[in-house]
Amino acid sequence: MFTPNKGGSGGFEDISDSEWQIRTGRAIYILQQTLPDFFDIGLVSSIDPTKTPALTDARESDSLEVESIYSPKVRLTYTPPVALPSPFPRTLGLEGLPLYLASSVFIRHTMRTLYSDLRVELRKVAVQGSPSSHSEGAITGSHSNHQRDKSLFIGLDVYGTTRVSGGVGQWQIDSTYSFSPISGLIQTHTINSIHPAPHQAAYDALRASLSSVFGFGGPGPGDIRPGEVRAVDGDKE
Repeated sequence: MFTPNKGGSGGFEDISDSEWQIRTGRAIYILQQTLPDFFDIGLVSSIDPTKTPALTDARESDSLEVESIYSPKVRLTYTPPVALPSPFPRTLGLEGLPLYLASSVFIRHTMRTLYSDLRVELRKVAVQGSPSSHSEGAITGSHSNHQRDKSLFIGLDVYGTTRVSGGVGQWQIDSTYSFSPISGLIQTHTINSIHPAPHQAAYDALRASLSSVFGFGGPGPGDIRPGEVRAVDGDKE
């Protein structure tokens, strides 16, 4: 499940503006249609172009018949409102599609363990940046990077019932998905805010889970072996 995409899904080829708009539009469609069902079906990262608009989940992302909406080097970042103690950096980050998918599996599994009746509602969806262009470049299918500035803001409301006490939990999560001007794939997923913010124990558990899956060399972010998908310290950019 957690291996890099192979075949033609890398998306680094030189594509036309019209193809770029198709890819970004596909990603926006998939996120809008599937995020509300995240706790039922998991993260959906691909679409099968032979069965449009049929969607495929992350477990099928290695197939040559599907096109991922995420860059192989997709990056997830979040800056907690209060700095976490060492060894956590001020801005938390994960880089690489395998690690991104693994983190989504961990979050879904953990939440389903702790809560019942989980549901996700779209509170706000807004496309930001350059509008879908009707310029000559887009019509003729030529290449012009100056038009390729697009991101997607998504506001989610998450609800669940605590299995232990029966109390109701509610979270507001705001995220921005930014698209690569070259490939049209999602290259960064920035979590703008989580209310209420997760406890430190949640970060410890996530790091331990990813370490066990990917065989990281030790508990600290600096212990990951070179060449592996890695945790990213946002302050060192």
